Amino acid sequence: MDKKTILVVDDDFGSREILADVLTDEGYTVVTAGDGYDALKKMQAWKHFDLCILDIRLPGMDGVTTLKMIKKTLPQAQAIMITGYSVEDLIKEALVSGAYTCLHKPFDFKEMLELVKKLLFTE
Repeated sequence: MDKKTILVVDDDFGSREILADVLTDEGYTVVTAGDGYDALKKMQAWKHFDLCILDIRLPGMDGVTTLKMIKKTLPQAQAIMITGYSVEDLIKEALVSGAYTCLHKPFDFKEMLELVKKLLFTE
């Protein structure tokens, strides 16, 4: 089994790093970004992500717009949206744009890990 690469995009440093640590401990390669622009730079540098976990509300470019731009280059990449806000319109737009689901913060890390495994290892 090849090592899966996950991009975690969240403007909250603490949330981003905790999630990155949990995923790294599970054996994934994790790349982090603090906003959509940084995420697109990381995508250009890495060329491939198996999964993107994106906060819906980001400074500058929101997570849905970031997702759409990532999907243009990496249409096979899976995506999970996360949010700490009630943003139903953005959640619906994210799902239409290719996100698998949206988890509300604070989310259960066990649930997140099960979802990651499901998306990365189920055809």
